[in-house]
Amino acid sequence: MKKVTITVAAAIAVSLSLSAQTTPLSPYDLNAPFGWGAMPGFEVTGGAGGEEVVVRTADEFDAAMNMRNPVTRERDVPLIVYVDGEIEFTTMHSYHTKNKTILGLPGAKIFSRDRTKKNSGVLKFTSSNGDSENIIIRNLTIQGAGAYDVDGDDALLFQGVDRVWVDHCDIGDGVDSSLDCNHESDHVCISWCHFQYKIPPMGGGSGGADDHRFCNTWGSSDTDTSSHGHLNTTFANCWWDEGCMERCPRVRFGKVHILNCYYTNVGNHYSIGYGYMANIYAENCWFANGVTVDKDYTTPKKGFSEYNLQIVNSHNSPDKHERVGDIDYFTPSDYYQYPVYSTELVPEIVSNPATGAGPNLMVEVGKGVTGYANADVSGVNRVSSNAHVVATTYYTPAGIAIDRPQSGLTIAVERLSDGSTRSIKLVRP
Repeated sequence: MKKVTITVAAAIAVSLSLSAQTTPLSPYDLNAPFGWGAMPGFEVTGGAGGEEVVVRTADEFDAAMNMRNPVTRERDVPLIVYVDGEIEFTTMHSYHTKNKTILGLPGAKIFSRDRTKKNSGVLKFTSSNGDSENIIIRNLTIQGAGAYDVDGDDALLFQGVDRVWVDHCDIGDGVDSSLDCNHESDHVCISWCHFQYKIPPMGGGSGGADDHRFCNTWGSSDTDTSSHGHLNTTFANCWWDEGCMERCPRVRFGKVHILNCYYTNVGNHYSIGYGYMANIYAENCWFANGVTVDKDYTTPKKGFSEYNLQIVNSHNSPDKHERVGDIDYFTPSDYYQYPVYSTELVPEIVSNPATGAGPNLMVEVGKGVTGYANADVSGVNRVSSNAHVVATTYYTPAGIAIDRPQSGLTIAVERLSDGSTRSIKLVRP
């Protein structure tokens, strides 16, 4: 494929071609999966075209995920599931299912309070002979009971699942990890997600780590040869925040693209871990002062030494092009087109509470995503063909300039590269 990266404005046109939705979001937000989540023949469509259901309890959620085709008895019924309110899971809920879109209504949350090895974990999608695929999860908080090294479960886990899009979610406090992906999972897009640990870690677990706040493990072990050639993932506009000590992500096997992501996990052990057969391309990311960027997790003495690591155009990290072995470097633009914006804009764009990473979308039953819950950005899809945001200033309703959005109403004035400006209303708690 021809090597191409596209402008923000052009990205909007791509989003409209990928999705029937024309909801005006930020000019940086495609409102659709892209990268590995939109490869021809492997597009993530979730429950598009299916019936809609609102769930408010764990039993109702189970019923939706386990709905069977009345003819084939397969759990492949296309379904759009709206999560309303907070739902507690008292054990990890595991599903073999296909063609599901899970949308959190504003404030929706699925969580667990159980830190024991047997009952920890929140949500798992697993596959046997391809019986779980094409899953979308958007605008949802998924929270575990807190890190505890007892070989427990994750807040969210995909095992052997093809075609996945997780978008605008807050995922954290997993007993083992927050979001893991392994066992031949593939064609994954993780976009605009906020990873953080709010609950203090518990020490004294059987695994020996007193601070097991390890976020994202891609690939379960060096000997899991079934994952070779899979686990291909695009992380875009994600935020690894306070408490994410390791694995942001830690990768084996997959071609993993980390794009315009924000790291404020100061005091961490490392962020990007590269293991056996990892092929990582991280670009235009922002690592805050005090963040350790990467770590080598290959094991040459055991014969698992091959890897490729590229980090380019990123703040607080020199460009790196490191390799061991004969695997070709992964260059995302050889596989797909994608939008990329200036590294200097990453903190402002990704951490914006109204339009950045996290569950800040307005979702309405029967309509899906209709905008942002606390921001008025109507008309942003009408930017000129070459215009992009070059600076943003914030004002109180009285017109007084301030450094950042405040509680209540803030007016953001964006200056575009074509010399024009536009105003956006931001509302935050």
